[in-house]
Amino acid sequence: MWIATWCLGFVLFSCPNCLYVCIGRAAAQNKTNCDSQVTKSKPQNLTVANVTSRSITITWLAPKDGEDGITNYNLYYSYDNNTYARLLANTHIHTIVNLIPYTEYQVHIVAKCEQYIKSESSDTIIQYTDVDGPGPPIITNATCVPGTNGTSIFLQWTTPRLFYRSVDEYIIYVSDTSDIVKNFNISLPKDSINSNHNQYIVQNLTDNTMYELKINGATNSFLGNHLIEGEPSEPRSVYLHKDCDNDNTSKNNHNLIENTKSLLIGLCCVLGLLFIVAVVLFWQVYFHAAYYYLEDPPFVSHTVPTLPNSDWWKHKQESHVVTVDGFARHVANLHVDGDIGFSKEYEIIQEESMNFEFSTEASQLPENKSKNRYLNIVPYDHSRVKLHVNNMPGSHSDYINANYIDGFEKANAYIGTQGPLPSTIIDFWQMMWEQHVYVIVMITNLVERGRRKCDLYWPNEGLETYGFIQVKLLKEELMAMYTVRTFQVHHTRAKKKKNMPLGRTIYQYHYTNWPDHGTPDHPLPILSFVNKSAGANPADAGPIVVHCSAGVGRTGTYIVLDTMLKQIKSEKEVNIFDFLKHIRQQRNFLVQTEEQYIFIHDALLEAINCMYSSINRKTLTSYLQTDIADCKIASFATDFEKHYKMITSFVPQEYLLLSANKPFNRNKNRSQEFVPVENSRVHLTPKPGIEGSDYINASWIIGFKRLGEFIVTQHPLENTVLDFWQMLWDHNAQTVVILTDMSEDTDSLIKFWPMDSDTTLDSDNFKVKSVQEDKIGDDYETRDLVIQSVQDDFMLPVRLIHSKYSVRELSSLIKLLEIVQMWHLEYQNGPIVVVDKFGGTEAAIFCCLTTISKQLQHENVVDISLYAKLYHNQRPGIWKDIENYLLLYRALELMSGGSCFNILPSTSITSINNVANGSHSSLTLPNGNALSPNKQNGVLISQS
Repeated sequence: MWIATWCLGFVLFSCPNCLYVCIGRAAAQNKTNCDSQVTKSKPQNLTVANVTSRSITITWLAPKDGEDGITNYNLYYSYDNNTYARLLANTHIHTIVNLIPYTEYQVHIVAKCEQYIKSESSDTIIQYTDVDGPGPPIITNATCVPGTNGTSIFLQWTTPRLFYRSVDEYIIYVSDTSDIVKNFNISLPKDSINSNHNQYIVQNLTDNTMYELKINGATNSFLGNHLIEGEPSEPRSVYLHKDCDNDNTSKNNHNLIENTKSLLIGLCCVLGLLFIVAVVLFWQVYFHAAYYYLEDPPFVSHTVPTLPNSDWWKHKQESHVVTVDGFARHVANLHVDGDIGFSKEYEIIQEESMNFEFSTEASQLPENKSKNRYLNIVPYDHSRVKLHVNNMPGSHSDYINANYIDGFEKANAYIGTQGPLPSTIIDFWQMMWEQHVYVIVMITNLVERGRRKCDLYWPNEGLETYGFIQVKLLKEELMAMYTVRTFQVHHTRAKKKKNMPLGRTIYQYHYTNWPDHGTPDHPLPILSFVNKSAGANPADAGPIVVHCSAGVGRTGTYIVLDTMLKQIKSEKEVNIFDFLKHIRQQRNFLVQTEEQYIFIHDALLEAINCMYSSINRKTLTSYLQTDIADCKIASFATDFEKHYKMITSFVPQEYLLLSANKPFNRNKNRSQEFVPVENSRVHLTPKPGIEGSDYINASWIIGFKRLGEFIVTQHPLENTVLDFWQMLWDHNAQTVVILTDMSEDTDSLIKFWPMDSDTTLDSDNFKVKSVQEDKIGDDYETRDLVIQSVQDDFMLPVRLIHSKYSVRELSSLIKLLEIVQMWHLEYQNGPIVVVDKFGGTEAAIFCCLTTISKQLQHENVVDISLYAKLYHNQRPGIWKDIENYLLLYRALELMSGGSCFNILPSTSITSINNVANGSHSSLTLPNGNALSPNKQNGVLISQS
C-alpha cells in the first residue's frame, strides 16, 4: 500500500497537471453519455400516483439508456388550449399543484441534459382532477315553525353560486348555547338539489333555546366514493319557544319588536334624506352630461409601453437573423430528428418567459377579476391598454384584458386581447373607439368543441348600442375560409364636425377554419388572410386588434406572421426567435404551443418561395404582359418554374391513400394516378356488411365562397354508376358538369344516365329518371333528371351540362363557366360536381377558373398559385405539366379582356415548359438571342 502511495506521489510531484487531466477525462466520459447523442430515449412508465381536486401527483422512471448525464426534467401539462412548463430537479416524483377542479389535464415529461439536449417526450397521460366542494349557500329564511311547541325550525337557502359538476347533498349544522351540535345530512331530489331555493324543517329541538344554524353544500367525489364538503354559509340564529306563532307571548319579544320598529323608522328617515341628496346629485351630473360632447375620441397616450427595446428590430441578435436566401436551409435544419431544433428554440423562449417578473396587479383587483376569460391569461401592467375614465354616467374602471404589442418598425402596431365576455363587450367597443381602430382580426369561432370561446360582440343585423358606442352592421361577406364584416361605428356623445363624417368604418376579418387545439392544414389560406386583413388597415389608423379566445396562441401566431412578412419585404431577412422573445414581454404566452411555432416557420417558407402572390386588377395587364423586346421572357419562365414546382411539391404518404388502395376499392378507380386523399375524399352512406361501400373516387375541392364548393370525380365505371348517383343524393348535388370527350373511348366512357323517360336507374333508396334533354347553341347539351326517393315523395332535381369542347378551347371554356354559374345560382346548397375521364386536370382547370373569376369580380385580385396549390393538395396529380398551370394564366388574361398572351408563340410556351423541366439552361428568343434564366429570390408580397 505504501509503495502505491509513494508511486502516486512521485507521479503527481513530477507532473502536477496529470491530476487535472485525469479528472477532466473522467468528467468528459460522464458528459459524453448525454452530449455524444442528440437525444435520449423517452422517460418510462409515466403514471398518476394520486389525484385531488387541485393537484396531480405523477411518478416516472428514467429513460431506457439510463440517467447518466440527466440534469433535470421538464414537466409539461395543459388544459383547454393552455400549456404550462415546469423545470424539475432530477427526481422521479412530482406533485402538480394549483390546478382547477374537475378539469382534464394532459401531462408529459422530457429529460434534460446540458446544452439544451433533451430526450424524446414521454407518453402523454390524460387525467381529470377531482371535483371540489361547493361554495357557501345563502340562508334566506330561518324561523320557528308555528304549532310545533317550539321544537322545529323552517330553513330555506339558495344553491351555491360556485360548484363543480353538481351539488349532491347539504349538511345542516345546528348548535345551541351549550355548544351541543346536531348534524343533519340532507339528500334532496336531483331536481331540487340545484334549484334556486332549497328547504328543510329541522325537528326534535328543545324549546326556550337559542340555536345557530349553518349549511354546507357537498359533492360526490368524481374519482372516489367519498363526499367532498364545501364552504359553510353565514350562521343564522333562531330563538325557539312553545308559542312562537304568537306575536305577544313575552315581554321580551314585545320589547324586541318595539325596538325594531323604532330602528326601522329612524332608518327610513335617513334613507329618505340620502335619496333626496342622490336625486339632486343625479340631476346635476346627468343633465350636465347630456350636454357633454367629445370633440374627438380620446386617445389614451399615457398607456404607451415602457419597455426600452420597443425598437427591437434595431437591437436584434445577429445569431438569430436568417436571410431570405438561407431560410429554407434553416427551416430544414430545425426539422431534422423529429423537429428537435424547434423544440430547443421554443424551450428557450418558454424558460425565459417563465422568469419574467412583470406585475399584473390591475388584473387581480376584485372588480377586474371577472373580466378575465381565463384565470392565468392576464395582461402585464406596463403594456396593458387603459380605457378612458370620465364623469359621464356609466363610466367604469380603466381595465380591459388587452396589451399593446409591437410590430415591424412600429411600436404598438397591434393590440392583443381575449375574446370578449358578456360583461366586457361595452369595454371592447370603447377600446375600439379610443384607440382609433379600423381593423379587428378574429381567429376563433364562438363555440369550439362544445365550449364557449368568445361571446357575440357585434350585431347580427341592424344596429346595436354598447354603452356610448353605436355599431351598425353594414355588410357580411362569407368566404370559404373567413368572413368579412363591415361596421359603421360612432360615439353617441361625439360632436359632429363640419364636412367630417360622423363615426368611422371598422372591418372585422374573422378566420373560421383554424381548428381548436391545432394549426391549419395548410399555410396558404392563412398567408392570404394575413395579407388582406393587415393590408386593410389605413396608414394613419390605430393598432390592429387581434383576438382569439384567450388572446395569446392564435393571436400571437398572426402577429408574428404579419411582422415577419413585413421584415421580409423591407430587409430580406427573418428574425422569428428574437421577435417572439420580445413580444412575450408585452403579453404572456404569445404563440402558445410548439406546433404553432413550427407552423410560423413553414408558412413563411411558403411565402418566401413565391407561393402567394396576389395580382391586383389594376396591375393585371402589366403582370401578364411578357415584353419580348425588353427581354423579360426568361424571368417569366423562371417564375413559372418556381411556382409549378412548389404547387406540385406535395407527395401524399401511403396512409393518406389508405381507402383508395384497399383491394376491394382498387377496381373502382380508372387510374391509380388520380385517387382521393383521406382528408378530402367524398364519403358515401355506408351499406351494412359491405366493405368499401362508403368509397367513391371523388374529392372535395375548395371554392371562393365555400370549403366544399366542388366535387371532382372520374367518369363513372360500369360498377360505380349507382355510387355516382348515391353521391349526388347524399350531398344534395344538383349540378353536374361533364368535361369528358365521349368519342375518345366509347367502350369505357359509358353514358351513366337514363337514356329516356321510360328508363330508370334503380337503387335500394332511390331511382333516377330522365325528364328532358336540351341544347344551348350547338356546343352544349343539358339533361334534366330527378332522383326520387323510394320511401317518400322527396325528389332531387339534377341538371347535367355537357360540353363537347376541350377545356383547352379557352373561349368555349369561359362560356361554359358562365352557363354553369347561371344555372347553379338557383341551387346554392349543394356542390357542383365536375366530371372528366380521370377526375383530373380538366376538372381542376374548370374549378380553379370558376374560383378565381369570382375572386377577381369580388376582390379585384386573383390568387392563382394559392388555389392551384390547394387543389393539388386535395387531389394530387391534377397538374400534369407546367402548361396546365400556364393555361390558368392564359384563361385569366382572356377573361380580363386582354390579349397579352397572344404575343407568346407556341414555341415560347414549349420553351417555358422545357425550362421548368430542366431540359434547357437558357431560352432562345424569336430574334435569336439566348437568355439565361434570372434566378431571383421570390418574396411573398402582394402586388399593388
